[in-house]
Amino acid sequence: MGVSEVQTVLGPVAPADLGLCLPHEHVWCDQRLAPRGHLFGTARAGDSYMRLDDESAMVEELRAFAARGGGAIVDVTCDGWGRDLEVLARLSHASGVHLIATAGYYIEPCIPWYVDAMSADALADHVTRELEHGVGGRRCGLVKSAIHRARVEGVELKVLRAVARAQRRTGVAITTHTTGGRRQEVPGGNVGPQQLAVLLEEGVAPHRLIVGHVDERPDVDVLDGLAAQGCYVQFDVIGKPHWLLDATRAELVAELVHRGHGERLLLSHDRNRAHEMRFGGGSGYLHLQDEFLPRLRALGLDDALLRTLTVDNPARALTPTPA
Repeated sequence: MGVSEVQTVLGPVAPADLGLCLPHEHVWCDQRLAPRGHLFGTARAGDSYMRLDDESAMVEELRAFAARGGGAIVDVTCDGWGRDLEVLARLSHASGVHLIATAGYYIEPCIPWYVDAMSADALADHVTRELEHGVGGRRCGLVKSAIHRARVEGVELKVLRAVARAQRRTGVAITTHTTGGRRQEVPGGNVGPQQLAVLLEEGVAPHRLIVGHVDERPDVDVLDGLAAQGCYVQFDVIGKPHWLLDATRAELVAELVHRGHGERLLLSHDRNRAHEMRFGGGSGYLHLQDEFLPRLRALGLDDALLRTLTVDNPARALTPTPA
């Protein structure tokens, strides 16, 4: 993979060929497999876990996305809870949608036990191999780090440093999960500033960081500050009203555009359960095109700007850049 190409599960593609891209979704996952499930902290019903594991149903979801003009999806499922690049490859081939797989790790309950015994440098070597050589021959296209609590600490801090070192070697983007449990107060709404501080210590350029889940507990001034430093600010639970109403999300996106950050914004849904998909009665991967973009148009964002948000920005974010 050259620095001008984006790595998908079927091979490298030119950034311009991605088309409309959802940069934070799940296509294949099963959170019941989480090795440290006791850290979720509460008893959970079987249907409450993030789980998408019906291959024929997911082919149809992806085909519907393609039929509505969709071109690419980033599956942010990591090692530890059902990531399967061979399944993603079959789904991509059957649907025509470019799928980008993710190295790195999700929150501590989902981090494999082998991570505990590895140093940050050894872990960086492992993550780098998944990016440069692949998992079973299929390569990941970006890396992920996450938090389970209200700060970056413990094994999740080690993972963030390892991810940073792998990023420096490969140039790929780092995407992050930035909010803890609902009962945990995260200063500023998300740990993006904490993550950025660690990444800067490790020499990662801010434009290689995608700060995720900013629309779960948004503080527009914190988001303004992250974008001003060069980070990508990702509204990626669009269509989930238990976090925020889409009307408010749209106003926040428009405000950040008006503050000059249109080229630093990304939009996605974080689909991860059957009831969110079309086969389960939800809107699947179509909510952005069908519901949210019209809200942005009504607030005065023209088609050229919407293309920037959904096509140009993801392509730029996902294109590796030299260290």
